[in-house]
Amino acid sequence: ETAGVVSSGQLTIKKSITNFNDDTLLMPKTDYTFSVNPDSAATGTESNLPIKPGIAVNNQDIKVSYSNTDKTSGKEKQVVVDFMKVTFPSVGIYRYVVTENKGTAEGVTYDDTKWLVDVYVGNNEKGGLEPKYIVSKKGDSATKEPIQFNNSFETTSLRIEKKVTGNTGDHKKAFNFTLTLQPNEYYEASSVVKIEENGQTKDVKIGEAYKFTLNDSQSVILSKLPVGINYKVEEAEANQGGYTTTATLKDGEKLSTYNLGQEHKTDKTADEIVVTNKRDTQVPTG
Repeated sequence: ETAGVVSSGQLTIKKSITNFNDDTLLMPKTDYTFSVNPDSAATGTESNLPIKPGIAVNNQDIKVSYSNTDKTSGKEKQVVVDFMKVTFPSVGIYRYVVTENKGTAEGVTYDDTKWLVDVYVGNNEKGGLEPKYIVSKKGDSATKEPIQFNNSFETTSLRIEKKVTGNTGDHKKAFNFTLTLQPNEYYEASSVVKIEENGQTKDVKIGEAYKFTLNDSQSVILSKLPVGINYKVEEAEANQGGYTTTATLKDGEKLSTYNLGQEHKTDKTADEIVVTNKRDTQVPTG
């Protein structure tokens, strides 16, 4: 067998998540599905054989699946399309178009490459017909090569910072925070995202409240946070002990008020939440 030519009736479709090179990244749980459709424009001849639109490939689940537990060693997967299960009416070359269906996982870049596949059908020993070999080419290229779809996915970041102001704000006090990442279709509960806290890298489990403390001017950061996940930040001491608590959310270049406990969905731009506790005490006179 040479590259792009298979001496059987089975076609392998390969897939790679090309930028998945770090085991601390959380792989989105999603299926990548493929369409293998007859090429309605197929005409002409080759090697004295007629080229015609392929016969529909039915009842085959043509997909590869990734999960949150996948590591970089599993970045490449494949699926086989079995043309032996297709009933061809006569000798000839049957042409198909193979594409990846665009999914809906946020942060994922889908591959829009179009592949042309020719299935050469001839006689078998039992007097019937069967695929003899399969040739694949990318788009309009004349070069035979195996089918390969390449995808990538982006992550984003969230920084949470504490500020204490006012004439009696306590700059040495540790304030108690809770961060919750909400599970969704692509990121299951208990899956782990890393947080950098006090010079250490710790685990935040999706769907579980993660507790930490911050003093004035301290911060934590999740530098590899999934795109399209909801999170909320809460502070136990908000508006207590004479403090007035406010928070801002900087999403990319956009700055807005953040209400503690409110859910916000990540996108490709970095998020930064600053929680300020201000305490001013009137100086007693008289």
